[in-house]
Amino acid sequence: MLFKGIDKLGDWNPQLLRELKGRLKGRNIAIAVGASVLGYLAMFLYGLNQLTRLSGPDTYPYIRSTEIFCKLRDSFLANQDKLSQLQEQYRSLQDQLFRYSSAEYFDLDKINQLKGSIADVKTKITHLQRIETVHKCPQDAIDIPLWWQYQHGQMFAWLSVIVLFILLIVGTYMLIADLAGEERRGTLNFIRVSPQSAQSILFGKLLGVPILLYLAAILLIPLQLWLGLSAQIPLGEIFSFYAVLIAGCAFFYSAALLFGLMSSWLNGFQAWLGGGAVLVFLLIAFNKWTWITQTPLDWMKLFSPNVVLPYLYNQTEYYSPEFMDYSTSVEMLQWFNIPVGLTGLGMISFALVNYALWTGWIWQALKRRFQNPNTAILSKRQSYWLVACVEILVLGFAVQEKQDIYISYSLLDHLWIIFCFNAVLFLGLIAALSSHRQVLQDWARYRQQQGKNRKQGGIVQDLIWGEKSPAIVAIGINLAIATTPFWLWISLWNEPGFDKLKALLAVAFFICITLICATLAQLILMMKTPKRSLWATGTIGAVLILPSILLLVLGVEPSDNPIPWLFSSFPWAGIEYAATSMMALALLSECLIWGLLTVQLTRQLHKAGESATQALLAGHSSSRR
Repeated sequence: MLFKGIDKLGDWNPQLLRELKGRLKGRNIAIAVGASVLGYLAMFLYGLNQLTRLSGPDTYPYIRSTEIFCKLRDSFLANQDKLSQLQEQYRSLQDQLFRYSSAEYFDLDKINQLKGSIADVKTKITHLQRIETVHKCPQDAIDIPLWWQYQHGQMFAWLSVIVLFILLIVGTYMLIADLAGEERRGTLNFIRVSPQSAQSILFGKLLGVPILLYLAAILLIPLQLWLGLSAQIPLGEIFSFYAVLIAGCAFFYSAALLFGLMSSWLNGFQAWLGGGAVLVFLLIAFNKWTWITQTPLDWMKLFSPNVVLPYLYNQTEYYSPEFMDYSTSVEMLQWFNIPVGLTGLGMISFALVNYALWTGWIWQALKRRFQNPNTAILSKRQSYWLVACVEILVLGFAVQEKQDIYISYSLLDHLWIIFCFNAVLFLGLIAALSSHRQVLQDWARYRQQQGKNRKQGGIVQDLIWGEKSPAIVAIGINLAIATTPFWLWISLWNEPGFDKLKALLAVAFFICITLICATLAQLILMMKTPKRSLWATGTIGAVLILPSILLLVLGVEPSDNPIPWLFSSFPWAGIEYAATSMMALALLSECLIWGLLTVQLTRQLHKAGESATQALLAGHSSSRR
C-alpha cells in the first residue's frame, strides 16, 4: 500500500518525490520531532513558571490589583478615579486659597473655610494613597479560571509567532540554499530539460524542500489548538490564522524561489541575504508601534501573517497588549475608505486576496525565468498590468479617512510615500525590462533588414510589446499608468496651504529622472565590457545617491539654497523652497539630458544594426566562396 502511494506521488510530481527521498531520512525526522518536543517543553516551562507566580504570594513579578483576573480590580480602579478627582479638587482649593490670600481679594473667613476643606480633602487623599500603594492582589482574590485563560492565550500567541518566524525565515533560507546548491552542482539545468513542466518542478520544490519544517509545525498543531481553545479563542478564528499563515508561506517561499533563480551571481550568500531580509521585515511588521499609519505604508502590514493575530482576541474576555496598540490598531485599516480592518473576516479576506494576487505575479515571473535563465522575468505586457495593480493598491491606502487625532499625515506626506514605492518599483522594472547587448543587436539587425518593407507603425508596436526591443517606451507607458491617477488626484485636491503646481512639478521630476535612469541603463547594457549589469547597477546607484550626499557633505541645506538640489538627482528636497521659474528651468534641463541620452541610444542601436547586418552579409559571401 505504501509503495503504491509512493508510485502515485512519483507519477503526480516526480520532483516532489525526489525532494522527499532526499530529506525524509531517520536522522532528519528525529531532528524535526525533537524540535517539536522542544516547543512542548518550552510551553510547559512557561506554564510552570506562571504557576509558581500564582502559588507564591511573594514571588516577583506578583499579580497586581489592576490585572483583569484580580477580583478587586474594579474597586481598585474606582479608588484610582476617586483619587484623581480628589487631587483635582485639592488643586482647585489651593488656587482659591491663593486668590483670597492676596491683597486684592483678601477674605479671612473664606481663608479659614478653605483651610478646613483642604485639610479634609488631604486626609481622604492620604487614605486612598495608602490603599493604592498596595499593588499586590491578595491570593484569595485571584480569579483562577480567568488567570489560566489569560495564560493559555499568551502561550498560544507566542507559540504562533515563533512558528511563524521559523517557517518564514528558515523556509526561505532552505529554498534559496537548495537552488544555489543545484546551480553549483550543475543539476538545475538537467532539471530544466526534464519532461516535467516548470510549474510541476517548482511546486515540487515548494512542498519538498521545507518538508521537515512542515513536519515540525504539524506536530505542534495539537498543542496550539489546545492552548487556543483553552483561551476561549473560537476554532474558526484559529483556522483562519492557519489559512493566512499558509498563504504567507506560499508568498514568501515563491519569492524565495524567484530570488534564488535570479541571484546565482552571489555565490552562496543569497540564502543568508534572503533569510535576513525576511527577518528584518517581520521584526518591523511585528512592532506594535508601527501598526497602522493610515498611509500607503499600511500595505506592507498585509504581507505579515501576524496582522490577523489581534482578531483572535477580540472575542475573549482579556486584552493582549503584545498584539494590540492603543491608538492605532488594525481595526482602523481602510482601503478606498472601505473599513477592511473593522472585522476579522474583512482583514483575513483582504490579506488572503493580497497574498493570492502577488503570489500569482511571482509565479508568472518564476515560469518565465525557470524556462529561460536569460529572459526578463516579466514581459512588457505583464509590466503594464503589474504597475496598474500596484498603483490601485497604493492609491487605495492613500485615500483613507483619518480616524485618529494623533495621525497628522498630509497629502504631501502621502505623495512622498508613494514616490518611494514607485522609485523601488521602477528601479525593479528597469532591471527587469532592459535588454542586453546581444538581444538589442539582434533586434536592431532585424529592424535594419526589414527596412522600408515593414508595416507602418510596426516599430511602434514592437517598442510597446516586443520582448527584445529597448525598454524606454515601455518604461514611459508604465510611468503614464503610474502617474495619471495622481495627476488627477492632485488637480482635484483642495486643501489650505497646498501648492498644486509644486506637487505636479514633483511628479514631473519623478518622470524625468526615471526616464534618464532607464535610458542610461540601456546605454550601459549596450557596451561591450563584461559584467554590464553590475556596471549599470553601480552607475544608476551613483547617479541617484552621490549628488545628494555631496550636497549634504558640503552643508548645502535645501531651505537655504534650494537651487543646487533642483539640479541634483533628488530635486524634491528643494521644491518646497524654490521659485516656480527655477523649478521649470531645472525640469527643462533634465528633459534636455534625457533627450541627449535618447539620441545617443538611437545612434548606438542604428550602428549596432548596421554592424550586425554587414557582418551577416560578409559571412554569407565567404560561405558562397
